[in-house]
Amino acid sequence: ASYSTDRSSDLEAKSTAATKTNKRFVLPDTYASIARRILSRFLPRYQGPAIGRAVYSACSCYPDFREFWVEECRLPETFQTWFSTTSFYVWMAMVRVRADPNAKHYNQGIVDSFFQDAEQRIRASGIKSGRIVNDTLKDLVSSFKGTVMSLDEGFARSDAALAAAVWRNILPVDDAVLQIDAIVSYTRAQLQILDSYDISKITTGQFAFGPVSADKH
Repeated sequence: ASYSTDRSSDLEAKSTAATKTNKRFVLPDTYASIARRILSRFLPRYQGPAIGRAVYSACSCYPDFREFWVEECRLPETFQTWFSTTSFYVWMAMVRVRADPNAKHYNQGIVDSFFQDAEQRIRASGIKSGRIVNDTLKDLVSSFKGTVMSLDEGFARSDAALAAAVWRNILPVDDAVLQIDAIVSYTRAQLQILDSYDISKITTGQFAFGPVSADKH
């Protein structure tokens, strides 16, 4: 189709006017900025499981389960002992992760990984009933929540309160005063070390817990 000169002039004039109008209504954010804002809101939720696996992997590799917790503390080498001691290390990692703005998603990933491991261990023990497995996991979730709350409160209050929390939740042995004292000192020392790490080291699992020894305190 052909257009007259007058028609072309009209179109050019309208185009120029539209351009001027658009310049007066520039969006405050570029598309890239908007995309970054969307990603920053939703990405941590999707990163949570992978970060949780990395952090939990580091927590589950504590070095002296048998040497300290079983032999020195005289705890039985059972699933329950594994669960309570691992809860202790998971709690310390979660305390450090709480400093991150995305801690809610990351800590949920840590807990999910912990309980996936617990479920695998329960099933590996020979329990086949799905109902029994689920009931056991519900009890463990309740126990873990109580442990976290108790350790949080003890850590915030005093060494004596933390020792009481350790005795109730981790090491319920009447004559383990030296061991509990060692665990309290160990807890504060390890949390200071974790706090010195950049959060990226924590969320990628690039950290390790040292051994506990009552002889050092």
